[in-house]
Amino acid sequence: MTATLERRKEVLSLTREYDFIILEDDPYYYLYYGEAPRYPSYFSLELEEPEVGRVLRFDSLSKILSAGIRIGFATGPKVLLQAIDGHTATSNLQTSSLTQAIVWKLLDAWGYDGFEKHTENVSAFYRSKRDVFERAMKKHLSGLAEWTPPEAGMFFWFKLLLGDDPTVEGDSQAVIREKAVERGVLALPGTVFLPNGRKTAYVRASFSLLDENEVDEAMNRLGKVVQDARAA
Repeated sequence: MTATLERRKEVLSLTREYDFIILEDDPYYYLYYGEAPRYPSYFSLELEEPEVGRVLRFDSLSKILSAGIRIGFATGPKVLLQAIDGHTATSNLQTSSLTQAIVWKLLDAWGYDGFEKHTENVSAFYRSKRDVFERAMKKHLSGLAEWTPPEAGMFFWFKLLLGDDPTVEGDSQAVIREKAVERGVLALPGTVFLPNGRKTAYVRASFSLLDENEVDEAMNRLGKVVQDARAA
């Protein structure tokens, strides 16, 4: 979900009212491809406030350089960053020196402008993958699922319509874990993303790896799975 600017400001006001810290884990920040200008992060918004120090931000290079690079960076209050550094030094010492050297050399050669251009290219790539995925969803899941197109990242979050009564939410767990897998479709039931593990009709699916023909076949198979579930 992409939170609106108004919602972000409201959340920031709550941090001052109740004195808590926001852990802004935002690995898809540089993979934004929405039509509207990208909303500022909580960290940058806080810099406009009279008080700062309640946002600890985490970014990742894994999603924009290489999945195996395993390098991220944190930004926030100095005392928290020092504590993180201390814990890291006693647990895994540091991230691999080789990957750090590779990333440093690359970023040093690119500079800020080169890095920004790279992220724009990566975002455009994922936007095209999203569009391919949604075309297949419209073709095979219209009337069988509901969704809002994502504006960042590499996942679709959609709701399966497993019954005729729209007020009764179905359960995607068995449909996805068993029936979809049996037909060679791999996705995650929404329940694994909910703190209380309650049942939900929602599903998360990645669109980053498959080509257009594979996406079309996957949605075709998933559509048949949902039709079978509705008929049961």
